[in-house]
Amino acid sequence: MLEINEEHLRKFEEIKLKFFSKIKVPADNNWESNTNDKIWSKLITQVMVVGNSKPADEFNKDIELKNQVTYEKLILMEDDELKKKINYVLRKVHTRYASSDITKCRKTNALVYNLKILKTFKDGPKDLLRGISEIKEQNADKEKIRFLINNFKYMGSKSSRDLLMELGIVKNAIALDVRVQSILTKVGINIPKGVENNPKIYDEVENDILTKICKPLNLLGVEFDRMIYQNYEGIMSTRFD
Repeated sequence: MLEINEEHLRKFEEIKLKFFSKIKVPADNNWESNTNDKIWSKLITQVMVVGNSKPADEFNKDIELKNQVTYEKLILMEDDELKKKINYVLRKVHTRYASSDITKCRKTNALVYNLKILKTFKDGPKDLLRGISEIKEQNADKEKIRFLINNFKYMGSKSSRDLLMELGIVKNAIALDVRVQSILTKVGINIPKGVENNPKIYDEVENDILTKICKPLNLLGVEFDRMIYQNYEGIMSTRFD
């Protein structure tokens, strides 16, 4: 899928040498120290960022707004009130694709659906993550990711990986956002169009990055991913010899 040569690898070696020591990687299974409210908040932001990441940043800074849509509060609401509250918060931070017509707002309805799925677990989000973290079969990371994609709305190839890496559940994955794709392009690697929306192509591209870049550099997927994300501007301004 990806054509990666020695020159590309040399540039990533230079990136690692310059930026790797600065990165912060999520602690293993850090979800265990998170509350249901914090985990649910992360699920909300994964839906928010589709189309534009700025609304999620605004949401995370507004404690009062976040407190209006905590997991523990929302599970006590009736459907109509629940939809109105979620839609209000989405629109308050100017979430893309958040329609004022609640019946047509896919993000509102996706979050309502996801909340109802979480309520089926005895201990809500933590119980869900406990089950996912216990998946031990071959290709466990892929199975964990697939579980989220198959059972929750607006959890695509990128968002599911990003969430599970952030919570310390998955280590060998890449969230192929605009930053990662831009760095790959800068290094000289061509990325197939529409990779985010095609699970098959996404898996192939991710596998190439993991085996042809991460493995030779002795990096886990999450380490590569966070190195790019946390040092994006610096890497983009780097001039390779």
